Amino acid sequence: MTTSTTTPSSSTQTQVETPVLISGAGPAGLYAAILLTKLNIPCRLIERHLEISPLSKALVIHSRTMEIFGMSGIVGKFLERGRKMTTFNAYSGAKLVSVLEALNTTESHYNFGLFLEQRYTAAILGQELEEMGGKVDRGWELMDTKVVEEEEIQEDGTPGTKKWVETTIRRAIVGDNTRQTESKVLGVVDLDAEEEGKRYETQVVRSQYLLATDGGKSVVRHKLNIGFPGRTVDNDLIICDAHVDSDIPTDRITVINGVNNRTMAFFPLQDGQIRIILDNGVLTPEEHAAIKPEELTLDKFESLAAACVAPAKFKCLSTSWLTHYRVNEREAEHFSHKNKIFLAGDAAHVHSPAGGQGMNMGLQDSYNLTWKLALVMHGLAPESLLDTYELERQPVAAAIIKMSSRMLQMGLAQDWFRRTFRNVAIVLAPYILPYLSVSTNPVMMLAIRYHDNAINQRSKSQNAIGEEYQVGQRARDGELRVIRKQDLGLAAIEGASVRLHELTVGPGIFHVLVFASDMLPLATPSSTSTPAAKIKGVESTDAEQLAKNIGEYLGAWRARWAYKSTDYMAGSADPVLLSKSTSTSSDDSLSAVPHPVRANHLFMVHVLASDLSAPQPTTSAESTAGAGASATATLSSATDVLSENQPGEGKIYLDHLGAVHEKYGVAAKHGPGAIVVVRPDAHIGFRVLGASTSAWKEIDQYLESILL
Repeated sequence: MTTSTTTPSSSTQTQVETPVLISGAGPAGLYAAILLTKLNIPCRLIERHLEISPLSKALVIHSRTMEIFGMSGIVGKFLERGRKMTTFNAYSGAKLVSVLEALNTTESHYNFGLFLEQRYTAAILGQELEEMGGKVDRGWELMDTKVVEEEEIQEDGTPGTKKWVETTIRRAIVGDNTRQTESKVLGVVDLDAEEEGKRYETQVVRSQYLLATDGGKSVVRHKLNIGFPGRTVDNDLIICDAHVDSDIPTDRITVINGVNNRTMAFFPLQDGQIRIILDNGVLTPEEHAAIKPEELTLDKFESLAAACVAPAKFKCLSTSWLTHYRVNEREAEHFSHKNKIFLAGDAAHVHSPAGGQGMNMGLQDSYNLTWKLALVMHGLAPESLLDTYELERQPVAAAIIKMSSRMLQMGLAQDWFRRTFRNVAIVLAPYILPYLSVSTNPVMMLAIRYHDNAINQRSKSQNAIGEEYQVGQRARDGELRVIRKQDLGLAAIEGASVRLHELTVGPGIFHVLVFASDMLPLATPSSTSTPAAKIKGVESTDAEQLAKNIGEYLGAWRARWAYKSTDYMAGSADPVLLSKSTSTSSDDSLSAVPHPVRANHLFMVHVLASDLSAPQPTTSAESTAGAGASATATLSSATDVLSENQPGEGKIYLDHLGAVHEKYGVAAKHGPGAIVVVRPDAHIGFRVLGASTSAWKEIDQYLESILL
């Protein structure tokens, strides 16, 4: 709860308190506020601008971001508003040289980029926050912040230090906080000079934590003297949102290698305009400093663009945005300050627009940080857990900066060798792209991996497995089949399928995946059944023992570690069965189904079993209609108890043909199984081969090492 008192001052000033202050209501700040609210952490989100900017820097939502939106229960609204990117064109001057298919992958249910301008992304997130009872406190500008430390005597009588964040914010009494001195060049990272003569209302906000999502010019970063090393690219880019009349089609993404050795790109917007990014060449620092944004007219821009596509026609009919753009490639020296103040999004890292990574990075920063913050603030984890935010996100930011820099350099290169290489690559791309894997195409952001740290731990009792399946990796998705109908008031049918990511929802939930291979078994074993393969040091188990371990350990964990009561946790107060879902359906809104989780639960357990020996239907229709019934008909009495469990309580699902087992590096046939702990941000925290009592003890020890 926020409290307010008046302090003696010559100006209008008050002191207020809030558990978490978030500065900057762009997508990263809005998403952080949504996640914290779902996790019952009160927060205040301030923004200096009075409304969402109609000018959108970011244009695309990538696969990984859609996955985390899906696991947060909000992806449906984005899918309804955005457009899937399917193909884009490559031109050399006025000549079409290639039509490139957007990279298709079976790695994610969202095997496409979603084209949606940032202003719509921000509006959807803002609406979601409002529906939860939150809001953006607009007009407030952060002026200064610091961590205050005070010595105190702790409950055990030992000396300690109490820390909190003290932040000064202000709001213009008349007008807004914009200044006449603000740079009109997009991408500038330096602060603007103060504007005198305005009257302000000032507040001093005391908070436990501060999240700085206040952009590339971050006041927080400046006030804390956190370095922002990197470089400013010498190219002068021009951005123009316009209605255009051209011989070049403007209904899809188009990259043009101009006949004048300049590069230009088109991006269709939802209001009928197109976003045009034009390389205006390399300028010296003096030439950049001499730029006068007001001298950039529509006629001047039109002549530059027309020179790229000559002899094709190009005419700007009107424009809503025309600006110079300077690309900065920079990363903050630190993403956190005394484990009380955290930088996220552009405040922590800025890079070129190549690949469209910027906004997605900020959203994923928020997803990584908020669950850790919630655990600490609920008293479930030590504050040292927050160290892992910087440990994990800094290397990711560095890699993304390098990747987008290489893409930009190749796209803007004017020397003969690189231009020739680029032109040849564009012609060959349609034949190469289908063979690219997720790891060779990092744009989709599905290959992001966190390395070993306090919350990514390897089993000490077993030999390391392949890195592709190790801790820190993204938790992969896959289709499962619901073995038996549950009477939960929904229209679930036997044979329905569900994606794993629809089970591992959150936020703030540890999901324990129990891979049972075919050892339970689903079908009653025959005299010729092959026993589970023996692996040194790995014990096998059976259904009775597995059900007993799930009941004992899940019950013990929930009794020991649970969130405080909340109205928003995980989006649903009752356990529900996903009523309708299939990875083969064209209806992407299925990923927005209700969450099978309870309000204050920190742990959910899901059992995945394969039964490769059971006869499989030969047609897709038979597969959809009959798989569940067949599985139910052949259930052994030993497995029946697991099939009757509610979702998240150890319910068993059929991993058809063992595809999900394979994605997690677990033998689906004649194997001992495995247990994998998926962190609340959908990365693997711990894994151990086998699903016997000894494996459950290792999971218990892992959780004890990171929770209080």
